[in-house]
Amino acid sequence: MAFFKNISLQNLWQGAASTFLRFPLVLLSAFVGTAAAIYQVGLEYEQREQNLWLTKIILVSVLGLILFFTLELLGRKYKWAQPLRWLSWVGGLAFLTIYYWLLPEYLEQRHYQRLFALLLVLHLAASYAMFANRRIENAFWQFNKNLFLRILTAVLYSGVLYLGLVVAIVALDQLFSMDIDGEVYGQLWFFMVGVFNTWFFLAGVPTNVAELEQAHTYPKSLKVFTQFVLLPLVTVYLLILYAYLGKIIVQWEWPEGWVSVLVLCFSIAGILSLLLIYPIRNEEGNTWIRTFSKWYFRALFPLIILLGLAIWRRVTEYGITEERYIVLALALWLFLTALYFLFSKAKNIKFIPVTLSIIALVAAFGPVNMFKVSEWSQVRRLRTLLLQEGILVDGKIKPMAEKVTEESLVEVSAITDYLARHHGFEEIEDWFTSDLSEVAEVDSSGKWDVWQRPTNMRNAVLAQMGLEYTLNVKIDSELYFGYRLNDYIAYSQVFAIAGYDYAVEAAFHKDLQKQELKLGATPLVLTLEKEVLFIALEKETLQLDLAPIIKKLAETERISSNQQELTYTLAGQEAEVKIILKELIGNKRKAGNEIQNLEVLLLISLNQ
Repeated sequence: MAFFKNISLQNLWQGAASTFLRFPLVLLSAFVGTAAAIYQVGLEYEQREQNLWLTKIILVSVLGLILFFTLELLGRKYKWAQPLRWLSWVGGLAFLTIYYWLLPEYLEQRHYQRLFALLLVLHLAASYAMFANRRIENAFWQFNKNLFLRILTAVLYSGVLYLGLVVAIVALDQLFSMDIDGEVYGQLWFFMVGVFNTWFFLAGVPTNVAELEQAHTYPKSLKVFTQFVLLPLVTVYLLILYAYLGKIIVQWEWPEGWVSVLVLCFSIAGILSLLLIYPIRNEEGNTWIRTFSKWYFRALFPLIILLGLAIWRRVTEYGITEERYIVLALALWLFLTALYFLFSKAKNIKFIPVTLSIIALVAAFGPVNMFKVSEWSQVRRLRTLLLQEGILVDGKIKPMAEKVTEESLVEVSAITDYLARHHGFEEIEDWFTSDLSEVAEVDSSGKWDVWQRPTNMRNAVLAQMGLEYTLNVKIDSELYFGYRLNDYIAYSQVFAIAGYDYAVEAAFHKDLQKQELKLGATPLVLTLEKEVLFIALEKETLQLDLAPIIKKLAETERISSNQQELTYTLAGQEAEVKIILKELIGNKRKAGNEIQNLEVLLLISLNQ
């Protein structure tokens, strides 16, 4: 009962106010980002497209949250005077403002990757910002242990409270017929995550380094979690990886690229285990911890070699991309970490977050960052392929599509697509006599949808080479395709039927390839044979070849299209038929397309 007596609205208010005064800019960042997310959830799709700045506000607010959190930790560690604290706020706001204006209206993958890397650097910096002194290692561990447990507690409280409020809203909706909009649930979720979760977490952040250094509490639950959950997982990973390593040696074959994921999971689980049990490694009865720590990094060396071989194989075959750069950087970091903990006498665990933050910073913003290296690698591959095929002669493109091998065509298509989506074509502009900035701006209709721009840019540049985009479809593999009308997804359709005598809806699938109907006295037979739709009337048969349609739709890389794009007209002596493809689903194979489902609307005008 004493616990509940100490809880009051006044105490809660004072605690919340105290937390706000400790971390004002952190919470203001959370408020702004949450407000933008809540507002964005309530917008229609078209309105979101017109307010893309909201996404930028959300991302910059998330960045500001962790940036100001790190600055507050530094201020408390070094006891900044209030003017210096204000100056750090102004500097942080200036940085966020510049970052916001540097972000383009339409964010691409590299912008998210850079932001993620910066967030990782700041999170890691927050873990060691107050512990530059190498001798306060226990305070460093205790601080991060408290943060770890506080995050778990905050997530638990936020999740339970959110579910409880959702049930209450559903009850109001069902019992009192209040007709609550579905967006409310998403908006409530963002409020709980952005405001409540952040505020609750900040209320439990310790900032007194001296007290942390003197603390020696170790939750028994952590030891149990490490000993009976993490370490068994590490052991399973280790057995699988060493068995696979033995298979490679016996069969003398290159490792699969997927093994890099397993090696990284093993490494992360092992390092996390070491960090969690670090304070009790020398206590009596914990010999197993010292044994694990001693042999873990030794066991890691062969797996780092395995990881290096796996990623090197992919790099030599397909060049460097941002994802492969990251794996290479992590492999280097693991190698350096293993060397440090094997041969260094200090074995300071702060080495892990400090070096990882440096690697992340260099990878995202350094002179040899992942974006520059990846672009350079792929342009180099493209130049080599075009030289081999005789398309690039004396530094200029000379289209020779008829002589290009299928293997090279697939590779050139993949590289061009990658450049269109990640880097653009500035590095290869000199190869072309035409201005690529003009060629890749509009299509025959005069403009492009912004989300289609990379696809259309790719196709336009390939056309300058005399090539068409070609996917890699192996003999024994399949590639699924599926296309449908935009308004078909919304279950509402309007079709103009003026000038036609009949409207016929028809569907075909594996067990239904033929349909016989009547147009008054005129027989109508619809047959789907492989990739061709036959429309047989009394005196003639019209046919629609679906193969080029599938190929054209594949170039757009969109699931849904508008009615104009999926409408085709066949004119004959007996009739004119307008065909609207409502749905077209199947598999793309080396030998041709296999259509599994076709739904069409036929508008038929009989010639009298």
